[in-house]
Amino acid sequence: MHAIKRYLLSRRLVHPWAWWVWALGIAGTVSMSNNPYVLALALATLCFVVAKRRGASPWSRAFPIYLIIGFWIVVYRVVMHILVGAKIGSITLFTLPSFQLPQWAAGINILGTVYVEGLVIALIQGLSLATMIVAVGAANSLADPKKLLKALPGALRELGTAIIIGMSIAPQMAESAVRIHRARTLRGDNTAGLRGFSRILLPVFQDTLDHSLALAHSMDARGYGRRAQTSRTEQRITSAFGLLGIVGVCIGLFVILDSSSPLYIAVPILVAGCGFVVVSLFIASRRKTSSTYNPLPWGTAEWLTCICGLSPLLAAILTRIYDPASMITTWVPLHIPNTIPLFVIFGLVLAALPGYLTPMLPRNTHRVRRRKALTPDILKGRTQQ
Repeated sequence: MHAIKRYLLSRRLVHPWAWWVWALGIAGTVSMSNNPYVLALALATLCFVVAKRRGASPWSRAFPIYLIIGFWIVVYRVVMHILVGAKIGSITLFTLPSFQLPQWAAGINILGTVYVEGLVIALIQGLSLATMIVAVGAANSLADPKKLLKALPGALRELGTAIIIGMSIAPQMAESAVRIHRARTLRGDNTAGLRGFSRILLPVFQDTLDHSLALAHSMDARGYGRRAQTSRTEQRITSAFGLLGIVGVCIGLFVILDSSSPLYIAVPILVAGCGFVVVSLFIASRRKTSSTYNPLPWGTAEWLTCICGLSPLLAAILTRIYDPASMITTWVPLHIPNTIPLFVIFGLVLAALPGYLTPMLPRNTHRVRRRKALTPDILKGRTQQ
């Protein structure tokens, strides 16, 4: 009992890979269903956990950007359905003048009659894609990209550096936008709307580029990209194991996706391919010259986060096999879905538990402390006067 109480009251950051496994599990669940109950609960789960466990870092403040991107994805999908989408259904919503493009443009029909069923299908498809984007944004908001790079194997350091810098573009732009907007406000420039947005657009891009160049110089000064000298034989062995692993994984996945092939052939090939990849990464990691100071812990919180994130994915796979009608909803004719995948719903409820079961953030990363630390000294002086 004392150990459980000490765990619940502990304060530390969760391993970034645990958050990515959790988010990718929810994204995989969403990709296997168009049931609106599953999509709505998955979106609510992502927002809940991010609200409970995000800090005050730049990547944490970028989560609203992913929500905005998801919203515009839904809007874009609906607009494109009205413009050039397949007009299916029986309940007419409204009718627009239509015309057909010439044959060299594939003879696409523009506008025309819009039916409620087709519009609902477009809305659900847009919501599904938006939820997967929000899942990636949730992982990017909860996981520190620098610690994510630190936890990568040495063989993937260069590739991981490029990927993580790409993922940190949105958080960096969000931090630059907040800082530039605060500076403009202190100078008395309160221009809003498109005019105000156009004024900060170029400074935001310039500030993001400057930070990227500073990061590149800093990484180069710390020895990133440098490798130890290895023999040609070891390099050939690493390349051979890597090639065999990639070929094995591709063949295994292809055989698994082919429903006519038995699983007792596909699974051993996939496992063998993954084994070759692991051996190749282990051998290649020996060429890393940098040491790891204060390695990231992987404990009970990380295992709970991974299990909670993968539970809805496992439930979705089993439900898709034994009860596919509850996962895939047909909207023609239009009706309210009366089948609810209870197993998947229970898995998504478990996916929300990391909002409570993971350790609380350290006190120096809390949003309230960060907000107080960012209070301008000028405003403090005005208050004292």
